Amino acid sequence: MYGPGVKVGNWLEAALSEEMHVSEMKKRRDSGNLLLDRTRAVYDRFYQETVLGPPQDVLAFGVVVQLQPVKISVCRQQDIDQNLALSVVITQEGLHRNCNTINEMCDLTVAPSRRPSLRNSFRIVSPNEKDLTGQYLAYGEKFRLQTLEPADEPMYVFSGPKRLNLSLPVEKVFFTTKNGEVTLPLGLVSYKNCGQSARVPTSHTHFFCAHESPDHRFESEGKTIPVNKPLIIVHAVTNRNLAVENVLANTLFGPEFQVSVQTYKNVYKRETWKNQWMFTY
Repeated sequence: MYGPGVKVGNWLEAALSEEMHVSEMKKRRDSGNLLLDRTRAVYDRFYQETVLGPPQDVLAFGVVVQLQPVKISVCRQQDIDQNLALSVVITQEGLHRNCNTINEMCDLTVAPSRRPSLRNSFRIVSPNEKDLTGQYLAYGEKFRLQTLEPADEPMYVFSGPKRLNLSLPVEKVFFTTKNGEVTLPLGLVSYKNCGQSARVPTSHTHFFCAHESPDHRFESEGKTIPVNKPLIIVHAVTNRNLAVENVLANTLFGPEFQVSVQTYKNVYKRETWKNQWMFTY
């Protein structure tokens, strides 16, 4: 049997432990290190409003745009129209590592875009280090999509073919499949890890635009690309198209549609709605 002294001792130990725990929680709250505080800070940062443009009728290097799917068909008769746009989403790992801005651990999704923000706005830049700001982008001409932050460490959208051991080029939490095969995912890579002898070859960040209709692709090569018009975005290395999937991923920002690099065609050899995008200001 425990004596009264032991009971009082146990109670004092528990009380002191609880007091220390409360004190530690107050310190973390005051310093903004609580998980809830960090989540709110990241949420506010990723949704910080941005300015698109400068607006014009055709695409040009250096402009800030949104990349939107023309439509998403959830089922045969239902289309989703929520002003969706390609977006960056932070992962659980990035949040636990105290990442408060866009980084290589982020995923890419298609999410509702009520207004332009850091997570859903991208800058069209040249495929190399040459500054082409102001020059018009043409069908078939390679370009890169760069996030707006961090300003001192450019991040590029990239993908790539499967490695020799059949592993995927991008480490992701969510995956989609086509006919039982995992589709190629999209990711972000820093300019420091992108290059001839780096982890990701520069060519894996290259994309180009193709006319929506296969019948007009040959004659449209080299012509300027109108804004707010459907088109196909091709990943140059894999020759597969940027695709939006009607598969949801439960992210920290809520349910959002997944994206991949995969070509989807109908019986008429034309790309389906999954591969149809448009640039908007």
